[in-house]
Amino acid sequence: MKVAIVADRIGWEERRLIDAAGARGLAAFWLDDGDLCAGPAAEGVPPADLYLVRSRGYTRSAVLAGLLGDRDERVVNTAAAIAICQDKLATARALHAAGVPVPPFRVVLTRRDLARALGELGLPCVLKPILGGLGRRVLLIRDRDLADAAYDYVEQFAGGFDRVLLAQPFLPGGDERAFVVGGRVVAAYRRVAGSDWRANLATGGAAERIDADAELTALATAAAGATGAEIFALDVLRDAAGRRFVNEINHVPQFRGGAEATGVDLAAAVLDHLAGHRTVA
Repeated sequence: MKVAIVADRIGWEERRLIDAAGARGLAAFWLDDGDLCAGPAAEGVPPADLYLVRSRGYTRSAVLAGLLGDRDERVVNTAAAIAICQDKLATARALHAAGVPVPPFRVVLTRRDLARALGELGLPCVLKPILGGLGRRVLLIRDRDLADAAYDYVEQFAGGFDRVLLAQPFLPGGDERAFVVGGRVVAAYRRVAGSDWRANLATGGAAERIDADAELTALATAAAGATGAEIFALDVLRDAAGRRFVNEINHVPQFRGGAEATGVDLAAAVLDHLAGHRTVA
């Protein structure tokens, strides 16, 4: 079985996937997404039995997954799933429609929207673009003066989708991540903020293993059904009362920190799923 890893670069995760594939008798190789020059139905893309799309660009992954899907290849994740997961508003809409709890939010298109959102959601408030990852460009607004100053940058420098923002209340009860493969949680951990208020590992947060209880498992299953994603990281926030809300879904999850914190071979879990085997976490 030939597994093509479509990505813009080879990072720790991609190297682990290639190594794990070799240990299972699979042939995994990197396809540089910047060197494909794909035509209709992905003409020109080298053949494989399965394409694992791990391009980090917000449009690159969806474009290539769509072209590969046009020639009826098995693609993980599909273009339809990527389109939902890469857009934070699309994710919230899909989850809300499926009855999955999401943080309250307001769409901010203007300075007037921002003022009203702060009044309705209260402070502190989180303000973020609908496209983005690793906690970048996410602001914690603690006072109205800062909110107004931050919006100056949006008006002056943002373009396209960066002008569409989501405002949501800051939920202080905890930050959890579940690594989901085939609708099943294979590892879960709590993310603890370091010197930065954001708990993302990319911003200096730390990871602590937790058990995937029935509620977290149910949220992961429901999220998989709502988005159609096979492999993803489920980001869950808790409010002060301990209630869980699905905040975001990452369709190209970085998993080095999660693997190290939990001791679970997440690359092996991914490859076993793709090959049709079941990994016991």
